[in-house]
Parts: sequence; C-alpha cells; structure tokens
Amino acid sequence: MSGINLKNNKNFIEGMRLFEDERKIDPEFIIETLKEAIIKTYQKHIDAPAAKVRVEISPKDLRVFHELEVVDDESDTFDETLDILYSEAIKLKKNVQVGDTLEIEVDFKEIGRSSINVAKQMLKQRTKEYEKQRVYDEYKDKEFDLISGIIKTVEEKFVLVDIKNTIGILLKSEQIPGEVYREGNSIKCIIKEVSKNSKGSQVVLSRADGMFVKRLFEKEVPEIQQGLIEIKAIAREAGERTKMAVYSRNEDIDAIGACIGPRGQRVQAVIGEVKGEKVDVFEWNDDIGELVKNALAPAEVRACFYSNEKINPELTAEEIEKYEKRNSRPLVVVVDDDKLSIAIGKKGKNAKLAVKLTNRKIDIKTVSEIEALDIDMSEEIMNFKADQLRIKKEKETKEFLALQEEAAKRKAEFDEEMASNDTGMIEEVFDEMEEIQDEVTIVEEEVAKEENFESLDSVTEKVSEPVVEEVKEEVKEEEKAPKVVKNLVPKTDYVSKFENIAGSNKKEEKVVRKKHKKGEDDRRLRAEDLQHKDYDEDVKPFYSEEELEEIRLQEEELEEGSWINDDDIDFDEYDEYYDEEN
Repeated sequence: MSGINLKNNKNFIEGMRLFEDERKIDPEFIIETLKEAIIKTYQKHIDAPAAKVRVEISPKDLRVFHELEVVDDESDTFDETLDILYSEAIKLKKNVQVGDTLEIEVDFKEIGRSSINVAKQMLKQRTKEYEKQRVYDEYKDKEFDLISGIIKTVEEKFVLVDIKNTIGILLKSEQIPGEVYREGNSIKCIIKEVSKNSKGSQVVLSRADGMFVKRLFEKEVPEIQQGLIEIKAIAREAGERTKMAVYSRNEDIDAIGACIGPRGQRVQAVIGEVKGEKVDVFEWNDDIGELVKNALAPAEVRACFYSNEKINPELTAEEIEKYEKRNSRPLVVVVDDDKLSIAIGKKGKNAKLAVKLTNRKIDIKTVSEIEALDIDMSEEIMNFKADQLRIKKEKETKEFLALQEEAAKRKAEFDEEMASNDTGMIEEVFDEMEEIQDEVTIVEEEVAKEENFESLDSVTEKVSEPVVEEVKEEVKEEEKAPKVVKNLVPKTDYVSKFENIAGSNKKEEKVVRKKHKKGEDDRRLRAEDLQHKDYDEDVKPFYSEEELEEIRLQEEELEEGSWINDDDIDFDEYDEYYDEEN
C-alpha cells in the first residue's frame, strides 16, 4: 500500500497557492482541515466513527494510517476496526507484543467517490468559517475608522467596495445624496458596522455619518492628532450641512482657526471630499445656553432658558423632575421676529442639527410670542444661569470625588503589592535612614548654636555609638600627625653668619613709588589693614628637619663660593686700613 504522490500533483499544489495568495488563508489551517476531512471520510468509509486514524502530509506525498491495538487471539472483545490479532500482527512486524499499537497504511484509492465529496464539502465549509472569523476579527476593532477602497460594483441600492482582504458594502442610506460612483474609482469611507451571520461577515461602510467628517478633520488637522484640539460634538445632515464644536486644550491655540487652516485650506479639503457640503465650526462651551447659541449660528439668539408649562402645556411637573435628574430639561430659545426663519433654517435643518449636537429638545420662540405668554424673560434667564452654576459645581465635586476614589484605589493596590513583596528589609532600611538623618540634624544644630566646638564627650552623648567610634578614630589620627605652627610674622630674607661678618646685610632702603593701576586701590587698602594688625613677636618661625637640612646645604655652598675663601685676598692689608681709619 502506498500514499498519494503530491510532488507531481499540480492541482493540489496550485490549490494550496490559491488559498494562500488570493483568499489569504494560512496553509497550516488548510493542511489541518484536510487531515480532519480525510479522517472523517475514512471513518465513514469503514463505518467506524471510533477508529483511530493518522494522516501524514508532506510536500511529497499524502499517507493514511489506521492504528490498531494488538490483542490476544482468544480475546472475546476483538473488533476488527480497532484491534488486530497477535497472529496477524506478528506477520507484519517482528517482536510485537500484546497491547502494542500497530499502524497499517491504508490505500487511499479504496475510498469511494462519495466519501471524497464529503471531504470536499467539509473543507469548503471550514474554509468559509475561517474566512468569516478572520474578517470579523480584523475589522471589528476598526469600527468608525477611516479606510480607502476601490469601487468594484455599483448597484441601485448599494455599492460594493474592495477594501483590504474583503468586500465592504456601501448602502444607499449611507451614501451622500447626489453623489455619483463609478467602478474602479478610489473612495474613502468609515467602517460603520461589522456583523457576522451564517452567510459570513459583513462590513458596512458609510459616507453620510457625522464620524466621516470628524475623521477627515482628524486627518487634515495635526493639532487634533496631537491631542491639542478636541472635537467635542458633531452633527450632520449629509449633503446639506455639518456643525462641529471644537475645544482647545492649549490657551495659545485657536481651535477654530486651526480647523480652518491657512487661507481655509484644511476646511476646504474636507468640503471637497464631501462634495461641497457646508461645514460650520464653532467653539465648545460647557454652559448649555452658550452652546445652543453657538449651534444655532448664523441666527442671533436673544435669550435661552428652561421650558415650562406656559410654553409647552404638555410638559408636566413630573416630566420636568425627570429631566432635571438627567440634566436634560428642554430649552427655549428666543430670537427676534425677523430672525426666526434663519434660526429654523431651510427645511428645519439648522434647528435639527442644533438638537442633535446638544442632545436637548429646543423650542424656538420669537420675542413677541414670549411677551404674549406673559413670561418674565429676565427672571427666567437669571434662574437658568443659577441652575447652570449649580450643575457646574456638582460636576466639579463629582469629578473631584472620582479622582479621590481613583487615588485611594491606586494607593490600596500599591500597598497590597508592596505588602506581598515585602520581606521586612524595606522597613529596616527606612528606619536606619531615619536614625542617620536624626543624628545629622542633631550635630548640625549643635554646630550652629556654638561658636567653639564642644568637647568630644559632650558631643558623643548625642550621637549613636558607631558614629562616636568613627569620630574618635579620626581625632586620634590627627593627634599623631605633627603640628605645624603658622608663621604670623612677615617673612624676612635669610642672612648667613658670613654675610653678617662682611656687613652685606646692610642694605640701603630705597623708597620706590609705583603708579597704581586700575583696580589696585582695594588691594592697597587691604595691605594697610594687614600692617596695622597686631602680631605676637614672641612667635618664631618653625622649620622642619628637611627644611633645616636644606638651609645647611645652601650655607655650605655659599661658604665654598664666598670671596672670603679666595686665596688672592690679603686680609692683613685690610686690617691695616681699618686701623688707620680708627
């Protein structure tokens, strides 16, 4: 029996390459799936689901082995699909023993065509499941990300776009109204939804969602990518208008100006991608009243306050209480009578976008309508601002408590981790460091208080024993060293005894006046101060043995070279001269 030769089987090799290149399926997965399909097929062929089968696939061939257990010839539980008699096993392999496992190679050609079709269907099903799971895993974490693709098919209700490793679908509801799509053109979309069903994984694309415009701005504005500017809220009516509230985390950066760009280049790039759709960029404000005013631009808002029973009779006290708990009570916006159409916008688009962006119900009224309802607008505005201040304080308190809770949680985790890793040495180290710091502090205080140092015994009473011993050793070493007495008397030139005899020490005193250069006045004053210092005349210079030896050698040299030792000099002649003088 022999296996199937795969080395010369071009269909098998080409099929593996097709799976790997075009369908992006790992060859190892195909091999494992093929092994499982062959095992199931063979088990069905011999009608033995419990049969042990091993498949061996190499680059050269495919081999199938049926594993059988060797049993005694007189066994009562013999099963030909699981066991083999000892008398037959000994013929196939020498030195076989009862209880051993014997592998018998199977001729794959004996398997019928129907069984082969089962393996084929199984391989096809497992491949689809693999592709479905791979696509789902790859794109599920990329929802609302910007992606580029090539248009493959254009239908009336949808457009198929070839994105990486799969085909995405752009439904009619997710297209920009009036936009024309052509096969082969490049297109940008966001991944709106990734789903998985029995037919496979489906990636739904969108160009009409507000996140599409947000991702375009993030791509065009570097400050948004760096986190300096944040897009707080966005509302869009595809093909008509987009309103976007931005916030700057840096006071030196203008959020609106950064989104618009130099000469409007950045916002124009976004408008070009959405086919001329109008884009309004305004500044975010935590005050809902100011935010609504900005959202309703270009309309000028006179006032903004809470709605009540007079304005909306259907708004009961119970509903108002529910709205207040969620901080989402409906608002009333007051505009001039001639500005009502601007505030509402064409087909109500401006008001709808403001509602979407603020997530509040907004009722737009004119000044005359408010006066007709006998509503004190100034009082309503004052109450509204007071409530907004309360909400702001509650929010700040809540954030502060949340930070405290988070800090306490982190501290508890850190303490628990330190406790689990603590072997007792950390506390010992900290205790030792505290003791040393206390000792240093005591010594510094004593030095600062006293001009003269205290005796060693008084200091040692305040310092630990190890420190005392160390200080005593240093003092002993200093006592052993020779003491050098500093010379307080101005040094004079050394004069030998021979020079005294010759009278060479009598030098004429000359007064030399030097011109003072710039900067020497201070040095002259310091020198005069030193001259007035009182010195102890009894203090004499101290010379070491080395210095005395050096002086002795210098005297000998002077004596040898002195004129006194000159033999040509007649000293008697000089004696007669001095006698005559006297």
